[in-house]
Amino acid sequence: MAFGSYCSSRCGSADGKDRRRARKRAAYVADVWRPRIFKRDGYRCQICGGKLAMDKRAPDPMSPSIDHIIPLARGGNHEPANCQAAHFLCNARKSDRESPRGDQLMLVG
Repeated sequence: MAFGSYCSSRCGSADGKDRRRARKRAAYVADVWRPRIFKRDGYRCQICGGKLAMDKRAPDPMSPSIDHIIPLARGGNHEPANCQAAHFLCNARKSDRESPRGDQLMLVG
């Protein structure tokens, strides 16, 4: 891949932004690879259950984004277990609240 381990320079920049925000809040920072999170979550928004529009880019409301289940602002970590796929709009509406269902993804395998 021409962009290191990311599908595009945009994905690499977005991940860097998340990592910087987490470090600023003294949160634990692990490798979170966006394409892996999207695949793990079945390319579906974990907030509303709708299908992610993988061909869209932010600020399109249906574009894919990574949501922190427990927000960084509330002490959550930047790690795969605390990340879920979400529509850009659903993620923005959720803001810095915890996941509406209060559930954490169960990682298998």
